[in-house]
Amino acid sequence: MPFMVVLCLILSACDKDDVLLSETMVWSYEILTPDNVKFLGSTDAEGTPKYSFEANGKQGDVIMTCENFFSLNPISGDSYTYDCGWAMLRVDANQVKIYFPQYVSDAQSAYEEIRISANDGEKTVYTIICLSRNFKDEGHTDPEPETLPEEAKFKMIMNDFTPLMHLDSPLPAPLDLITFRITDVNGEYSPIDFPEFTHYYDSIVWSADNFPHTFRVYENRVTAEGVEKHISTQWSSHFFKSGTIKSHLKGYRDGKAQYETSHNMTIYERDFLGLQWGIIVMQKPENLTAYCLLDRDYEYKVYDIVATNDAPYSQIIPMNHKLLSDADFLPATEKAIKTLMKNNVGGGEDGKGKENLFKCLPEKGVEAEWYWENETTRMLMLHRLSDGTNGPAQEKYYLHIEPK
Repeated sequence: MPFMVVLCLILSACDKDDVLLSETMVWSYEILTPDNVKFLGSTDAEGTPKYSFEANGKQGDVIMTCENFFSLNPISGDSYTYDCGWAMLRVDANQVKIYFPQYVSDAQSAYEEIRISANDGEKTVYTIICLSRNFKDEGHTDPEPETLPEEAKFKMIMNDFTPLMHLDSPLPAPLDLITFRITDVNGEYSPIDFPEFTHYYDSIVWSADNFPHTFRVYENRVTAEGVEKHISTQWSSHFFKSGTIKSHLKGYRDGKAQYETSHNMTIYERDFLGLQWGIIVMQKPENLTAYCLLDRDYEYKVYDIVATNDAPYSQIIPMNHKLLSDADFLPATEKAIKTLMKNNVGGGEDGKGKENLFKCLPEKGVEAEWYWENETTRMLMLHRLSDGTNGPAQEKYYLHIEPK
């Protein structure tokens, strides 16, 4: 009798029109290229599923379908695509379409985790897609550039830069927005249509020494729906540290690099990163979102220099561009600040007791964690404490900056 009662209750619940959505995302998947892509397994840690796929260096396609949510959120910001160079994801309604282009890398392997989310009422639920590639058996020999005709060659130039706070600066600095162009070998730029050199390649990829990610400038892809082509003849990026950066543009065909050009660019430090003391924004300060196409692990909101009682200051706050949960975002903000500072100033020291060196700190709700300084500037990593609500004063780490 108890068994019958339970069964009737289950059937009754299933007949309701307004079935509550599960807090865990349920997925099915189809690997369209089983020779090149393997499913490594799935786990479920505290309601967040993880699905892992591994591909070799050849082209691969996977379609994942969410069975209990019919509309998925953008992957980052308002973008429904994610491109790490060796893999591309696209959210389409309740599906995630994963594409592995034929790709050759100097590294033996690559790994990336992408967070997919959906709204369940007032809650947000997540799935983590883990992608890896194994290139060790995909050896290649690049042809000499001289084997290509002149019309197949291209080059990369730095076209312009927009200084932080629109400063009148002759040289680029960290956090400035730097714009690049791809031109033909003679420097001729074509803003529309596909330049002739693209006919020789399946893709053209931008990379740089000591940067973790790449950016696909051009792609010619054959799908079941036909040929898809896209090109960014001009693109822009911020950079988070000073120094000389050696960039590369590589043209690939059939997974092999056919042609490469390089470009050296030097980024110069101002007083601190791209900030220059002496200019204060009195009205309508802007908050710049700084991103780097070649290091998508971090994004930062950079505040214009403003003043309190004639004392200038600025702030740099990590952005939640990966849509992390509150619990995951808090340690991510600490890591983002410490990484930024380690790459530019050094390790720093304990910030306790350094508060008296600053004039514009909040009166309450923050704790000093870590301190740095250079010849002109003092920086303090603050831990903003939770106010017990889900409002804008959420708990996080950020950087407070003042001149000496």
